[in-house]
Amino acid sequence: MVSRNLERLPTFDGEAVNVIVETPRGERCKFKYDSKNDIFRLQKFLPFGQFFPFNFGFLPSTVGGDGDPLDVLLLCDGPIAMGTLVLGKIIAVLEAEQTQDGKTNRNDRVIAIPLEGKSRKPVQPEVHLDGKLSESIEKFFVTYNQLQGREFEPLGTHGEDRALQIIRQAMRPQ
Repeated sequence: MVSRNLERLPTFDGEAVNVIVETPRGERCKFKYDSKNDIFRLQKFLPFGQFFPFNFGFLPSTVGGDGDPLDVLLLCDGPIAMGTLVLGKIIAVLEAEQTQDGKTNRNDRVIAIPLEGKSRKPVQPEVHLDGKLSESIEKFFVTYNQLQGREFEPLGTHGEDRALQIIRQAMRPQ
């Protein structure tokens, strides 16, 4: 079997970013890409009543403060299948620290909207990250991490320019 290792795809496709979806919107199951075996693994179940509010994935060819590729939240109305490569437009970043077993790491969440592959236009009316939506996203990750025995401390939500700066700093050489 030839390994394709999705983590090695380029981060950018022109001005858009490549996002690999790990966990579709509405899922209680958290999936994680296993680059060694080139497969998606079930990592855990969320408690009853909790689910991913948006599609969750990663930016290939990046390494975040936690040692994993940078996490991405894709804001759209419907679920996108696990393993799908989606072109995304960066709109913001939730900067955060995550603490587990006394060790604290940066664990930022890039926020993007999906683009159509050919036209590169948003797949739905563009979502704006207002205060209410931003607060809802923060609360989800705080609660999600508490239930895993970790502390998630939001440091602030910032716009596209800061998000792109964080992405460029996290990019691995191709």
